[in-house]
Amino acid sequence: MRCKRSVAALASAFVAACSGQPAMQIENGRLVPPAGQGYVVLALSLQSLSSDRASLQVELAGANAKHSLRADISRDVISGPDSETRGRLWVLPLAAGSYTVSEAWGEWAVNGSNGRGGQPHFKIERQFQVAAGEVLYLGEMNAALNFASALTYSDQAPRDFYQLRQWGVQDTSSITTRLLQ
Repeated sequence: MRCKRSVAALASAFVAACSGQPAMQIENGRLVPPAGQGYVVLALSLQSLSSDRASLQVELAGANAKHSLRADISRDVISGPDSETRGRLWVLPLAAGSYTVSEAWGEWAVNGSNGRGGQPHFKIERQFQVAAGEVLYLGEMNAALNFASALTYSDQAPRDFYQLRQWGVQDTSSITTRLLQ
């Protein structure tokens, strides 16, 4: 049994190192946050007129810390059971407390247009609480980056939990869903 846990921990560390994702602690197939912390699971996805020069950055603040989460259309992919979505699934360890997803910035440029595109700014101000030991799914923030940029929120748990299973999280029953909507 100890060997299985070591393999799972090693696989989790490998995924974290390759994706820029903070290391995840997985025990018996479940996400187990570090002592005094919880995990927040949040998907950032994007579509754009640009298939290779678009990104989304989201600011999250609280408990004496600020976090900047990013997704890049040319590098990041969330795998679902039937298809892939351009974006990134974040599993972020946070100290127990109150947090605000405060704002986001998009950036995109049309190929062959000398950088013509846009840098939309989205004021969000969505608050949430995370408790020590809790694993909290906040859903997806999707940015449509074009001449009429928009940010939407949705529940993509089937896709996102599928991605978690690819990372070694076989048991998602302890994940609480509280969408940012």
